Amino acid sequence: MAKIIQMAVMLGSSKLGHGAFGFDERQADSTPVPQMKRELPTRKMCLEAFKRTHYDILIIGGGAVGSGCALDAATRGLKTALVEANDFGSGTSSKSSKLLHGGLRDLEQAISRLDVAAFRRVRCSLQERSHIGKLAPHLSQPVPILLPVHHWWQAPLYYMKLKIYHLMAPKATRSFQYLSADDALEVFPMLRRQELFGAFVFYEGQHDDARMCLSVALTAARYGADICNHMKVSRLIKNKDGNVAGAEAVDQLTGKKYSIRAKVVVNATGHMSDSLRQMEDSEAKPLCTRSWSSIIVMPRFYCPEEVGVFDPHTPSGRSIFFLPWQGHTLVGSSDEPLNLPEQDTQPTETDVQSLLDCVKHFVTPNFDVRRCDVLAVWGGYKPLPVQSDTLHHTRFKNHVIQLGPRNMLSIVGGTWSSFRVLAEKTVNAAIRYGDLSPLRKESVTAESCKLDGASGWSPKMFIRLVQDFGMERDVAEHLSNTYGSNAFKVAVSADSSGKAWPIVGKRLHSEFPYIEAEVKQGVRDFACTLEDMVARRLRVAFLNVQVAEEILPQVANIMAKELNWSRDQIKKQIRQTRTFLNSQMGQLTKESASQMSIPIKMSVRQVRKFAGQFRQMDDNNTGYVSIADCCKAMKTMGVKEVPVDLMHDVLRDIDVHAQGKVNLYEFLLLMSAIVQGNTEYLRYARLYLDHKRQMQGSNFPTVMQMERAGGGL
Repeated sequence: MAKIIQMAVMLGSSKLGHGAFGFDERQADSTPVPQMKRELPTRKMCLEAFKRTHYDILIIGGGAVGSGCALDAATRGLKTALVEANDFGSGTSSKSSKLLHGGLRDLEQAISRLDVAAFRRVRCSLQERSHIGKLAPHLSQPVPILLPVHHWWQAPLYYMKLKIYHLMAPKATRSFQYLSADDALEVFPMLRRQELFGAFVFYEGQHDDARMCLSVALTAARYGADICNHMKVSRLIKNKDGNVAGAEAVDQLTGKKYSIRAKVVVNATGHMSDSLRQMEDSEAKPLCTRSWSSIIVMPRFYCPEEVGVFDPHTPSGRSIFFLPWQGHTLVGSSDEPLNLPEQDTQPTETDVQSLLDCVKHFVTPNFDVRRCDVLAVWGGYKPLPVQSDTLHHTRFKNHVIQLGPRNMLSIVGGTWSSFRVLAEKTVNAAIRYGDLSPLRKESVTAESCKLDGASGWSPKMFIRLVQDFGMERDVAEHLSNTYGSNAFKVAVSADSSGKAWPIVGKRLHSEFPYIEAEVKQGVRDFACTLEDMVARRLRVAFLNVQVAEEILPQVANIMAKELNWSRDQIKKQIRQTRTFLNSQMGQLTKESASQMSIPIKMSVRQVRKFAGQFRQMDDNNTGYVSIADCCKAMKTMGVKEVPVDLMHDVLRDIDVHAQGKVNLYEFLLLMSAIVQGNTEYLRYARLYLDHKRQMQGSNFPTVMQMERAGGGL
C-alpha cells in the first residue's frame, strides 16, 4: 500500500500543472512608473529639511512596514518624513528567518478549520512574494525547501496542501516535486533514515532582510522622503484641538531636538507601538502583543548549500527549519515560548540549548551536534495585534490599522511577506483620514516601482565586475547581489589590492567577501555607528560574532576617516559594539559567567603551569591557541598518542569560541580533562541548563499558535 501511495504521489506531482481554482491574478498597473527625484540625500540634509518642511505624513519607525510606508507615500507624491530611534531595520525586521514565505502553516489552519481569513493570508503572501521579487530582484531569490514525509499516510496529505499552495500562487511560480527516501537523503544526508518515508521539495523566496529594509528606506529618500535614523521621538506635538500634529525627535548622536510637523502621524514601531500610543493617550488600551523567536547560525555543513529543510511535524513534536544563507546555516523553530518578561532582545543560553536539542533529535544520531558550532544567535519579537472586535472584523485577522483618539494612525502586525501591502493600506488610510492630496491616488509599488539598484541588474552582472575591475568572483557576486547595479559605484571606489590578482578589493576578513570600500559606501548609506556597519551593512555580526569582533578596529578606523571620529570616539564605538555582540548576537549569553562556569579540576600549581604554557603558545596575544597547539601541549605532558576521542568529547562540551581555536579557560578545561582522564564533570553546564529549564517549565511546554502570524517561518 505504501509503495502504491508513493508511486501515485510521484506521478501526480510531476504531471499535474496549474488548474482553475477560482483565483484571478492581479492585473498589471498601467500607471506610469514615477521617476526618482534626486540623488541620495545625506543625513544632514534630511535634518535640515525637518526644520523647514510641513509634511503630509510623518512615519515613526524604520522597520519593514515603516520604511514601506515611506516608499509608498513618497512615490505617490506626498511630502514624507521617516524617523527611526535606532537604525533602519535594527529591530525585528533584521532578525527574521530571511524567508519570504507564503504561509504553509496558515494553509494547514485554513484547510483544517475552513478558516477563510487564513486562506486570504496565504493568497496575499504568495502574491506579495511575487511583488517583492519584482521590487528588488537582486535582493530576493527562490530557495528550494525540503519537506520530510515520516509516514506513508502523510504523503497524500502533503501533496494536497502543496498542490493548493501552488495553485494559489502566481502562474510563474515553480512547482513542487516528490522525492523518494533515498533521493531525499542524497539531498540532505543528515536526515534520520529510519524515520523517513520520502520528501517533497517546494519553493519559497529568500532575501537579506536588513539590506531590503535599508534599500526600501533609501529608495523612499530618492523619491523625495526625508529619512533619518537614530532619531528618537521624545513627545508628540499636538495642535490647539489636542490632536497629534507632529513629533519632537532627539538626534541620538548630538542630543539636538527637532520639531517635525505633519498632517498625519503614523505609528509603525512594531512591538513598541503601545509605548507611542500612550504618548497620544495615557489611557490607551494595549493594541499589540508579542512573541519571541530565536535563530542560531551554524556552519555550512549543517545544510546543503542550495536547499533548506522545513519539518512542521518532527517525531519529537517540535517544528524545525534549516536554511542556507550567505554560506551559513540558519536553524530555528516556529514554536515560541509564552509569558515572556519585558526585556531587551537578548538571546539566552536556554534559547541556544533548546534549538540544539531540536537539531539533535532531527538529524541522524551519528552526526555530532556541538555547542561550539553555534557561530551567532539572535532573537526578536514578533508584533501581533491583541484579540479585539477591531481585529475580528478585519479580512486577514493578522494586523490592525487603527486611528487613535487624537488622530494618530497606528499599524500593528504583519510580516516581511506582507509589508508592502500593509504599507499601501496604511497610506490609503492616512490619505483618507488626513484628507491628503497625493499626486497619484493608487499605490505604484506593486507593479511599476523598483528599489534603487534593481534597474539594470541581472544575475550575471557580477561577471562584468570580474572582467572590468579585476575582482574575485565571490566578492563580485556579493556586491552584485547586495547593491544591484549600484555595485559599480562601490567597485569604482575600491582601493587597489597591491597584488597581481585580485586587482581591486581589499577584504576585511579572509573568510568573507566584504571589502573596505563597502565601509565607505555604508557611511553614505546612513551608517552612523560601528554597530550599524557590522550588523546591518555588512551582516557579519549575524553570521560570525568572532569575525565581527576581529574586524572592529579595522572598520572603526575606516569609518573614523569618513565621519571625523576622534581616538576617544573610536574606542567608545568599539566598546559599545562589543557590548552589542556580547548581549544580542550570542557571543556571551545572558546567564552570568559565574552561573555557567565549569569547575577546573586541577591544583593551583597545575593551573599556573598550563596558563604559562598557553601564554607561550599565544605569540600574537590574540587570546586563542589552535587545536594543533593543544596537541603539542599534551605531548609535553608525556602523552605519546593524543586521545582524539577524548579531546573531541571535551571540545563538544566546552563552549569553544571559534572553529579550531580555544581561549585560556577552554584550554584549562581541556588540560583538566586529560589530567583526569574523563569528561563527566563537563556535564555540569548541561545539568544547570536542565534545572533552569525545569524552573521555567511553564514557558516551554506552552507554545504560541501561529494563527495571525503569517505562517510558521
